[in-house]
Amino acid sequence: MAVGSFSEQVRESRVELVEDWSKHVMSLLELLFQADVLTEEDVSLVRGGGCLGDRDRMRNLLDVLYGRGEDACCAFFKVMPRVQAASGTNISSQQILREHLQRHRDILGKEHSPKHSGSIKAKAPSSRKARSYTDITLSKRPGYEVNLQHQHEAAMVGEYFRGQTQESEGQEEICVFREMYQNQLSIPGDGLTLLSGVAGSGKTTVVRRLVHEWSSQTDSEKIILSLSFRELNLVTEPESLQGLLLMHYSHLKPVITGILGDKLERILLILDGLDEFRFPLDFTRTPKCSDPERVQLVGAMVVNLIKGNLLPGITILLTSRPHAVSKVPSELVNVFCSVLGFSPAQQQEFFRQSCVSVQAGAEVWDYVSTHKPLHLMCHIPAFCWIVSTALYNGSPGLTKHEPDATVPVDSNKSPSESEPCSALHSSADPSSMLMNGSALKSSVRTLTITDIYCCFLKSILVFHGEGREEDSRWHLLQDAPRILQESRPVLKGLGALAFKGLLERRFLFDCSDLSALSLDRADLSRVFMVEILKEDRTSLILEKSFYFIHTSIQEYLAALYFVLESLSGSDPFSGLQSYTIKLLPSALKRVLCSTTKKLHGAKRLLKQHVRKALLWSEQHQSGHMDLFCRFVSGLLVPQTRLTLDGLFPRRTLPSLFCASPASTPSTAPPFLLSLLRSQLRSCSLCPERQVNVCHCLYEARDPGLSQRLQSWLQVLAQKPQSEHSSLEKDWSELAFLLQLSPDLETLKLDCQGLDAEGLRRLLPMLPLFCTLSLGQNPLGPEGATVLSRALRTPTCRVERLWVVRTGLGCEGVRILTEALKDNQTVVDLRMAINDIGDTGAGYLADLLKTNCALKDIRLRDNQITDKGAELLMDALTENVTLQYLWLFDNKITKDGVKRLKEFSKTRTNLDIKVCF
Repeated sequence: MAVGSFSEQVRESRVELVEDWSKHVMSLLELLFQADVLTEEDVSLVRGGGCLGDRDRMRNLLDVLYGRGEDACCAFFKVMPRVQAASGTNISSQQILREHLQRHRDILGKEHSPKHSGSIKAKAPSSRKARSYTDITLSKRPGYEVNLQHQHEAAMVGEYFRGQTQESEGQEEICVFREMYQNQLSIPGDGLTLLSGVAGSGKTTVVRRLVHEWSSQTDSEKIILSLSFRELNLVTEPESLQGLLLMHYSHLKPVITGILGDKLERILLILDGLDEFRFPLDFTRTPKCSDPERVQLVGAMVVNLIKGNLLPGITILLTSRPHAVSKVPSELVNVFCSVLGFSPAQQQEFFRQSCVSVQAGAEVWDYVSTHKPLHLMCHIPAFCWIVSTALYNGSPGLTKHEPDATVPVDSNKSPSESEPCSALHSSADPSSMLMNGSALKSSVRTLTITDIYCCFLKSILVFHGEGREEDSRWHLLQDAPRILQESRPVLKGLGALAFKGLLERRFLFDCSDLSALSLDRADLSRVFMVEILKEDRTSLILEKSFYFIHTSIQEYLAALYFVLESLSGSDPFSGLQSYTIKLLPSALKRVLCSTTKKLHGAKRLLKQHVRKALLWSEQHQSGHMDLFCRFVSGLLVPQTRLTLDGLFPRRTLPSLFCASPASTPSTAPPFLLSLLRSQLRSCSLCPERQVNVCHCLYEARDPGLSQRLQSWLQVLAQKPQSEHSSLEKDWSELAFLLQLSPDLETLKLDCQGLDAEGLRRLLPMLPLFCTLSLGQNPLGPEGATVLSRALRTPTCRVERLWVVRTGLGCEGVRILTEALKDNQTVVDLRMAINDIGDTGAGYLADLLKTNCALKDIRLRDNQITDKGAELLMDALTENVTLQYLWLFDNKITKDGVKRLKEFSKTRTNLDIKVCF
């Protein structure tokens, strides 16, 4: 270097210093900071928020030193030899980093292996292959739209698998896990990816599989850091990002500073479960923070991470249930992915893997695939697990293929006669005994969703208690009533916790919640409720939180508590308002309940409680109470409750459950069916709630529902009117039937007397069909309003909209064209005989100036004159995508017809049909 002042040397040798010393800039920075030459603000400035390379950082450092004067530059040259001497250890430092990262891979790989997924504790037979992740269907699109949710998310999943043979016209594309995996691990990554999916659809499974497969690929340059919002909820004091990560990944302490300070594009940060986050996210007023060592509230930390202030350049994978995705501004989301759940083929593969044998899995799949309500729910992977547990328990001894499942037989019978049959077709083996022999009465009795959950609960309690794994399955089932009776106090406590959480829309609970209901971990362990209530063992701090393994389990236990309390004469709602009564002696509580029943009457009390629950669901039209109401309806069926014999009181009121004491109590009490039918007739319920009422009637085994659905099948098949002319149409029941018919792509309801109110009841299903043929129905402008809502749905698939002779008028056309300006799926629009006139033609002309999707418009007999024709021709000078325009039987003059034909000659791809 040239001799002179230290400041001069810094200025004159700038190029050489940047070239030779950039790779040591972080070491220089640390030594100068320790020597008090640089301040914390200087260090932050030099680092540039983590988004700069080493050469830019070195330039920043030289600028800061030069600005601080001679002493700072002198100190710089004094520390240079120390850095140079230490540079010989760089190789060993890199080796240390690699060793720590390999240990990090090993730890995460073990934590995220398939065997740690939620599953039955019983060991699988050694003959079955090791458990692996079943593929889950995903979709991907740039950005996202918030779809207003009015239905339970369990009803949303199957919608994505309707009409899969049709090519998507929108931006959404189906993708597989491998594609997402490669995108997340690429450098640079996709920025912020938001992964949305309903509870149990497989979001966490996708995360686990991604981490597990990354851990086995040592050549990947990505470094995965994963946090769940359940864990972040427990961080109530301000904390720095670096400190938070060190609490979670203590094994990275020696290298965490280097990971967060250099090459940030290598980091993939996973934030799992945004919908469970308790703290607010304020993306407008949260102070900016770019220093990972600065302490801040956890909500502010999440905001700064998502906005890219903290650790800019990293890849973030954020998961959430649909109702919470709007917490993140859409402009911050680079890629939006939806977890669609299991396709039918993936369901079949899951059952094949989870059951004790391939044949057992095939039997479960055959049953599920032929029962539409079950099949619809099985798009949710968690429900598939519940079904396989309920029907085959995922372990030996419950199918005809295992000798342990054999029933004691008569010695006079031949071996072939004594062989037990499948749980799905006979009551001769222990699986059928889960139903307590109810299959004996009808070998073809269809299982409802409530039946499945009752079998699931019974399977967990009977087969997975302490010391029960080695016992005979047959003897355990014989002892089931006693086991269920002993489990009743704990189940009621769990149910009360679930019910309280459901009313408050809470899914996370702490020790104080358990203590308030006299629940403790010892009780949960004693009855082996690990599959029901799961302790969060990955807490960042010593506090504990609890959550039900799936929200449907919480909803089922809440309904179980509600029915148990209601049948015993207690009020499940008031029981949660005060816990004092729980401290009373059992004898005194029985006296109080008995006195209450005598004063008010058990039948009247039960009616009041059920009516209150249904009204509660009606007032909260978000849909979060839908499954709860279905379970309540199912549990009020005496035959369904037989599965849990021992849990429910044996004494019932015959008059409450059937019209005649001699009749079989195979349906819900008449008052419930009456309540549900009155709800179905109500115009105050939104369409999604009305469809759910039909699900409730199905769970309640309404004896007339099947016949009414058969009548609707005749309507869909366009049978002659005489065959169903006496049908009292309830369009909500048709919507229910359509929900269970995923293969139907054309909805043909011409000449059915469908009015605007009926169309409103069908609204949840309308966007899911490729063709809507609604001709010759009195829809009017009100019906057009309903159709416009369907056309504006982000998931709309309607390609052909046929509304011939539906009384739209020019006002109805105006409403529809406004919706079609936002819609890009409709290509074929037929609205003949609607008296739209020139005003309606003008609305269509305005639409054609901007719409590039429509290819075929048919406007026969609509009172259109030359004026309307001119408006349409003017619009078609700008529109080059329309191919067919039919104007037969309108009031267009001979000159107007001539001008139309001349105009069509100027466009080779446009065919205008018109006559004088």
